[in-house]
Amino acid sequence: MLFSSIIALILSSLVPGDAIVIRSTNYRELNDTLFVIADTTAELPYIGRINVSEITEESLRSFFIDTYSKYLKEPDLAVFVLYRISILGRVNKPGIYYVPPFAGLGDILAMSGGPLPDASLGSIKVYSNGKYRKVNFEKSVKESLNIKDLKISSGTVIEVPKKYTINLDDIYKFAATAGILWSIYSDVLID
Repeated sequence: MLFSSIIALILSSLVPGDAIVIRSTNYRELNDTLFVIADTTAELPYIGRINVSEITEESLRSFFIDTYSKYLKEPDLAVFVLYRISILGRVNKPGIYYVPPFAGLGDILAMSGGPLPDASLGSIKVYSNGKYRKVNFEKSVKESLNIKDLKISSGTVIEVPKKYTINLDDIYKFAATAGILWSIYSDVLID
């Protein structure tokens, strides 16, 4: 039980590369996007640099309200995390994107300009936490899976592969190679 609690804390803690979005209705000067840097700190408006490595995503809003309540009267805050992910392969705009935890694979593909016509959406490759797995785009959309459900976190790399298609040029290359190999093989057999 203790071990699973520790793992849950590690998996939900903020890490370098995360971004924290703060929105306030009554203190607009607090509206900002903060980035967790390599030493796991972030620069809070009017507070300064704080260590966020032990703050979980679930306790983030409470932490900010408690912190700002010491200095401001009833701060009304919305706080959420954006995850830094990379999307590569057969999309219109490969690159690094910041996505909220409620985003789905469709949202991520839309941010990257959408898939190219030759993209294989049935076997999108997801590299996360040192592991590799394939995700079916249609299934993830049908089941309304978000990035938390897909175990996507900061640092995840998503690769949209190219569909394997055989074109006329591939057939010519195969035939030419087979012909060369046959001529070498028949020359060896005749001698």
